[in-house]
Amino acid sequence: MKEKETAEEAPKIPKAAKRHKVLVAEDNPVVRKGLNNFLVKWGYEPIEADNGDTAWNTLETDPSITLAILDWNIPGLSGMQVCQRIRMRTNGPYVYTVIFSARSSIEEQVLALEGGADDYLIKPAKPSLLRARLGVGLRILALLAEIKAGAAK
Repeated sequence: MKEKETAEEAPKIPKAAKRHKVLVAEDNPVVRKGLNNFLVKWGYEPIEADNGDTAWNTLETDPSITLAILDWNIPGLSGMQVCQRIRMRTNGPYVYTVIFSARSSIEEQVLALEGGADDYLIKPAKPSLLRARLGVGLRILALLAEIKAGAAK
């Protein structure tokens, strides 16, 4: 990810970002640090994992994580395997999942989305695009919360 971002590239993000934890599963420490720096700047609380097994264990033990950025090619469980486990579990909150990968073919993007990912970003991605996609995730999470609140009445 490029470190520079202009004001024109920075879409507005809801203030709700400040209370959302984002799991960042990325084995490249430079990319992971860059993602974390942007997430903190945007008001999110990043939680790091450098492999898929750690990512999955973190999700299982911290139900407050609501967003995940998963590299497809991480050691241990792949990002896609983590994503599929998220979708198969019956307990825990909905986690808006973004696959973040250098895999750029349409077939792989379709495979990820059909496999349970909510979004797909090709590396390297512009920070403003990641920020906007996470904003979409926040809107979806807010709608899910409204639906649950309405169903509970």
